[in-house]
Amino acid sequence: MSDDAGKGGVRSVQLALDVLERVAGSSEEIGVSELAAQLGTTKGSVFRHLKTLVERGYLSQNSQTSRYRLGIQAYVLGQVAASGIDLLSASSDAIRDLRDELGLSVVLSVLQGRRLLVVETQLGKSTLEIGVRTGTELQLHCNAQGKVALAFAKQLSVDQLPGTELPAITPFTVVDRVQLSHQVSEARAQGWASAIEEETLGISAIAAPILGINEEFIGTVALVATVQNISRKVDAEQVRALKKAALRASWNMGFKGEF
Repeated sequence: MSDDAGKGGVRSVQLALDVLERVAGSSEEIGVSELAAQLGTTKGSVFRHLKTLVERGYLSQNSQTSRYRLGIQAYVLGQVAASGIDLLSASSDAIRDLRDELGLSVVLSVLQGRRLLVVETQLGKSTLEIGVRTGTELQLHCNAQGKVALAFAKQLSVDQLPGTELPAITPFTVVDRVQLSHQVSEARAQGWASAIEEETLGISAIAAPILGINEEFIGTVALVATVQNISRKVDAEQVRALKKAALRASWNMGFKGEF
């Protein structure tokens, strides 16, 4: 890519963000002409960005007035950010101490509606660092975090997972709903879940819930590592340290019990 093309791409992104911020900052619905005047650019350029933002759900257009307001995706993103910040604040010491104690990567996720999103990864200390990118949406049936969410979130259940068949991500993915339901019940009873090579070959995880004031499910804290470090015979010390970190975070979120 040439420097000119690169600069043009950056300018386009900047204009898209300017449009989004102007719509968000307006006390009422706003039109193309007003936006173009405020931003000092052409109506055609503004319209192209508006069209994309509407298609992605960040803006919504009033069909009667053709004017624009914030869309549902902007609201969802804001909710994720707010929840993530609260959870990060409540969990920061716990996940740092967990990473330092075991030397493994620690992944923090938050539940938004029926979506489980990664909000923080503390990389481990091994030469092979295992992490999950912030913002990643986790599937619910093939990782430890998802099984914990299915076990503790009232709005989630195995029966509600989409599709007639659960997708096999690896040869070890649990695709039978009866077997998955059994694992979810087990996770609820013991306070943690594991997933060994179910999402990525060679990578395993164990996870525990983070609960709030009324025992509502907020998110998960998970240890993620190679199968050499988290094996099929899960280390009891890893489970103990994980549950301790999850409970610390839960207490900071207002939870009063034990698990």
